[in-house]
Amino acid sequence: MDLDAVIAVHRQPIERHLRRRVGDPGLAEELAQEVFLRAWQHAPRGLPEARLRAWLYRVAGNLAIDTLRARRPTDDAVLLDALADGIAAEADDPAERIAIADALAQLTARDRALVTLTLAGYGPTEAASLLGTSPEAARKRLARARERFRVAYAGSTQRLAPPVLLVARDHQPEMYVRWLEAAGLRVRHVAAEEAPRQLATAHGVVLTGSHHDLHPSLYGQDVRSAENPSLAVDRADAAVLREALATRMPVVGICRGHQLLNVVRGGTLHQDLTEVQAGVGTHTEGAHAISTERDTLVRRVLGASTSVPSFHHQAIDRLGRGLRVASVSGDGLVEAIEDPRLPFAVGVQFHAEAPESHEAGRRLRDALAEAAHRHALPSAA
Repeated sequence: MDLDAVIAVHRQPIERHLRRRVGDPGLAEELAQEVFLRAWQHAPRGLPEARLRAWLYRVAGNLAIDTLRARRPTDDAVLLDALADGIAAEADDPAERIAIADALAQLTARDRALVTLTLAGYGPTEAASLLGTSPEAARKRLARARERFRVAYAGSTQRLAPPVLLVARDHQPEMYVRWLEAAGLRVRHVAAEEAPRQLATAHGVVLTGSHHDLHPSLYGQDVRSAENPSLAVDRADAAVLREALATRMPVVGICRGHQLLNVVRGGTLHQDLTEVQAGVGTHTEGAHAISTERDTLVRRVLGASTSVPSFHHQAIDRLGRGLRVASVSGDGLVEAIEDPRLPFAVGVQFHAEAPESHEAGRRLRDALAEAAHRHALPSAA
C-alpha cells in the first residue's frame, strides 16, 4: 500500500467525516491519523478504491463511537453544541444554519441528543449504544423526536426559503434541476455523507433516472441482463428513499427511481423487457399513451390518459407491499405506482423531467411542489 497516496486522496474527507461525528476539529485530526495508521497495519492489500474507501470510513466510524462512549451525550451540553454546530455548518444557506440550531434548541435534552447524533450520521443502533438505551427504544423515540424537530425547523424556515428537493441519482442532473426550479423549488443533490442532515431539512425527494440499472440482488435475483448495476450506489439511494418514506416526505421516483420505490417495498423487476415481450420499441424511443386507474392520486394529477416519453428496458414485475398500480401502458406495463397510505409517494416509469413530457411532466412537478409546500408547514402530519 502506498500510504502517502492513500492519505493524499482520503485525508480531507475522512477528517470531515470525523468532525461531523465527534464535533471537535482537533480530535478529528488525531482520529484521522489513527485511521491511516490502522490502514497501514491492517487494511487488506490490493483493495479496489471503492472498497478501500468503505474500509476507511468503517474504521473512522468505529473510532468515533469509541470516543463518544467515554462521554455522556445526553448530559454533555458542550458535546451536543459542538456536534450541532458541525451539522449546521454543512448547510449552504446561512438561514438554514440558524434554523437547524434553533430547532435543535427547542427539543428536550434526550430528544436533542438523539436527533443530533442521527444528523451527525449515527444510525439508531449506534445512537442507542451511545445513549445507553435499547435500539428499539431509540427507534421509537427517534420517530417522535424527528417529527418535533421537523415542526420546529419548519416554523423557523417557512418564510425564509422555498421547499428543497433532493435529486438522488441522475445521468443528466441539469434537466431535473431546470424542471424543478420552474416550479419555484430550490434543488440540491444528495451527498452520501450529508444525507441525514439533508433529509432532515428537506421537503421532498426526487429519485431520478440513471444509466445504471438496479442491482438484481436487491430483489433476490442473479444478474442476467441488468446493465451497469452498482450495489453500493443502490443501497445508498434505497436508504435515502426509506428515510423519506418513514418521515412521510413527498417522494417522486422517475424511471429507475420508480423501480427503486417498488424494490424497497419488496417488489421485483423485469431485468430486460425482451425477456417478457418482443415488441418494446414504444418504451425505448418516442412517446406512447398511458391510462390511469380510477380513484388514484395519479389520475387526479395526470387525468384519465396522457402521452408520455419513455426510455427504459426494465419495468416492474411483482408489485411491492403497500403499493398500488396507478397507471399502465397499452401493452400492460406498469407506468405508475403510488402508496395510498402516504400523502404523496409516486413512481412513474416515464421521464417526467423531459421537455417531451409536456403537460404530464408539468402536472406531476406542480403536484409535487404543492405537496412539498404542505410538508414544509409546521402543522403538516
